[in-house]
Amino acid sequence: MTEPIKIDNTGEMIAAIPAMLGFVPSQSVVLVFLAGDRLSHIARSDFGEMDHPLVTAAINRSDDTEGVYVIVVAENRTFQEVLDKSERVIAMLLGAGAGAGAGADVWGSFYTPSIRGGETWTDMRGLFETGTVPDPATTEVGAATVLNGRTIARDRSEVTARYRRKESVTVTDRRRARAEKETMGEEFASSIIRELAELVSTRTTPDSVLAARVGLLLTTDIHARDAIFGLAVIDPNVASETMEAIASKLRTRERVAALTVAGFFAYVNFQGPAAGSAFTAARQEATQHPLCDTRMLGLLEQALTAGLHPTMIRKLAGTGVGIAREKFRVELPAPSGDWI
Repeated sequence: MTEPIKIDNTGEMIAAIPAMLGFVPSQSVVLVFLAGDRLSHIARSDFGEMDHPLVTAAINRSDDTEGVYVIVVAENRTFQEVLDKSERVIAMLLGAGAGAGAGADVWGSFYTPSIRGGETWTDMRGLFETGTVPDPATTEVGAATVLNGRTIARDRSEVTARYRRKESVTVTDRRRARAEKETMGEEFASSIIRELAELVSTRTTPDSVLAARVGLLLTTDIHARDAIFGLAVIDPNVASETMEAIASKLRTRERVAALTVAGFFAYVNFQGPAAGSAFTAARQEATQHPLCDTRMLGLLEQALTAGLHPTMIRKLAGTGVGIAREKFRVELPAPSGDWI
């Protein structure tokens, strides 16, 4: 278990936001919730779209939330616009807290035009004191993000682009996958789960041949799909990238299933925006193909919208490890003590 990273001042907190979100926000309102001196969770909305349900869900996301910081990131806005937005968000936070029965105190509200090294931040609740935002890449949080193998997108659109279809498996790949399934029988699922586990462990990019096999498995064996959730215990970030690459090669119901799993991996890796992008892409694909099975997708969408904490969703990965071992004879690592 890694040592916690301490953030000593306002500038460092603002510079850490891209690492916490997974992308650099702009024209946004960011809510950073804390339990004492520990990060509880983070929520973001477009500058003009912060509504009461989102605030309520964010507050209810964790029972131990004690305080929240409001950070407005918006270029080309007047100071009065920013001040009005800050005050409205604070009023909603306080109102939502009162309605929920256990709110969070607003510990501060800050504004910065952008999250770039050398940018100025302004305290919106005190005497309008100012400070400087350090370069996010040079902070301890930024360094830890890179060392853990996670990337920070330049903006939200870059996150969304990860889940677009980039190529497609061939007809030959599909025929070969179906033939292997018929020939191998029960061993077909076990061999794919082992291969995926090896790819995640070695951070190897999947090819079209494997993508065709995974797509077929995900749509014909729900138990295998649940076992694949267990790959998150190896490395949720790499598991997400692996399934993201597989989904980019698939179509119709196979793509929906792969995007759902990719979104799950992002969710349990505390990458809510990436999970939301994966689920949105899956829902768009499913809309064009009404016969797709979207039951798991719907459950995960509801959990994300309601603000269910990633540690609660991580329990599915632990269940997946058990299924992989008992049903498919694939030994995945046991969840560590700090997994949930």
